[in-house]
Amino acid sequence: MTYRRAILLCAGRGTRARDITEGQPKCLIRINGETLISRLLNQLARNGVTDVHVIVGHEADKIAREVGDRATLHYYPDFERTNNLWTLATHAHLLRDHECAVLFGDVIVSDQAVADLWEGLSGINLLVDLSTRLTGTMRVRRAVDGGVDMGNHIAPADADGNYVGFLSATSTAAALLADAIVVEMAAGRGTDAYFTSVMADVSTAVPVSFVDVKSDEWAEIDDGDDYLLAKERFE
Repeated sequence: MTYRRAILLCAGRGTRARDITEGQPKCLIRINGETLISRLLNQLARNGVTDVHVIVGHEADKIAREVGDRATLHYYPDFERTNNLWTLATHAHLLRDHECAVLFGDVIVSDQAVADLWEGLSGINLLVDLSTRLTGTMRVRRAVDGGVDMGNHIAPADADGNYVGFLSATSTAAALLADAIVVEMAAGRGTDAYFTSVMADVSTAVPVSFVDVKSDEWAEIDDGDDYLLAKERFE
């Protein structure tokens, strides 16, 4: 039986946000009295997604206490040495046999954005702010042949927008994503890479759609300025 599953990436230390987190994982930052992870779990549940898996590392016990029985936790011990390509590749089995969403744990979005993530899903849906091309963020670009590239290497002037940190995939597309990241990990590449670095290859095999998210519907919290912006937008 195929159903919706969500995988939350919450293993990192979040060193740039230390002045906000005081050493806690960023997914435990509170906005309007609610942690980022609790807000997201509630949003997923309202969209029928109750099979949720959280990949943890730094201060895993604190996330476990916050999550309770609302999700299954998976500990990734190498979180200090690698970025999330390896984090997700180590847990690639979670991507198989279901529609899957992969979500960054330090991003806050509107309820509507979470609902839109699943609309018209035929391959991979990426939440993208098509109105911005911010420096210091992960940008997206669609090539003439329809393929999609993602990453900080894309110049703002060449980008179509900013990736918000949430994607959904059909079971077929999720399996292809799993295969691609496992190959990268097995080759020893990408210890500092995001899993989205494989999107250029995956997008040659499955359609990738941009789901437009307005600038006031999301915030990625990397530092103090981002935190203040998130409070302004969501409190």
